[in-house]
Amino acid sequence: MYVISFHLIFNENANILAKRLNVPYVVEFNPKPNDLIVVFGAHDQAINLYGLQEQIKFKCIIIQSEQYESAIFDNKYYVQLLKNNYILDWSKHNIERFKKQMDIKVYSFYYYDFFLLENAPREIDFFFCGAYSPEREAKLNQFKLQNSNMGFTFEYDFSNNHMGFNEINNKLANVKYVINLPYYKNNSLETHRINKALASGCQVISIPSSDPYLNDKYKDYVHFVNDLTDFCSLLEMVPKKDYKDLMKNYGEAQILNNISAIQHISNMYEKDSKW
Repeated sequence: MYVISFHLIFNENANILAKRLNVPYVVEFNPKPNDLIVVFGAHDQAINLYGLQEQIKFKCIIIQSEQYESAIFDNKYYVQLLKNNYILDWSKHNIERFKKQMDIKVYSFYYYDFFLLENAPREIDFFFCGAYSPEREAKLNQFKLQNSNMGFTFEYDFSNNHMGFNEINNKLANVKYVINLPYYKNNSLETHRINKALASGCQVISIPSSDPYLNDKYKDYVHFVNDLTDFCSLLEMVPKKDYKDLMKNYGEAQILNNISAIQHISNMYEKDSKW
């Protein structure tokens, strides 16, 4: 078994998981028969992975990272890839819909694990980085107008400049509040963004998601507001709990569940491969 990431934004998670599993983290993808591969960012290589599995007998444990509302689920190769392999997903809201609408089994509820960064003085009050939508832009501009005396950085960008390990770490090390603003209606809570921000020492402001389980789990770590303009830094002067508390109270147990699920899958696959 080994771990690979096909998307830069997940490289850190892939690296950490490989260390926890004590398996290689690889950069070059060269699957062999009977390989079992933990894959981050499979949606970026769906047609290639599907095609390779038609030729070579190997299996993937896919860390499914995409919102159920995403257009990626219109991609027949990605959907079939999920059906043909083992899946871990971060959101119970996603998992319930996978099971009901696609008959896809999910083996564990994935927790995105990050390196903890040291705190430092921060000059950017509010930071957002994500794909552009007119709704996001309108909400962020309204929030900026309401807090015109504060410092803002909004980047509608998912280019490599903002995904590399050093680049995003350097940016977040200078941020006080990261804004989590959903792209989709009926969304799952973006715990990848939230966990990364908390691990970087930032506070997080977020609209509640459609996943009540995650909303509840994160209520002590995230400033939830029904609308972005409801947030007032003067009223929210008491910081929410930090990443160390999140790990202690939730993350560590979930990581153990993830490792246990992956090891269970590995044992199942090893037995099946011998037949």
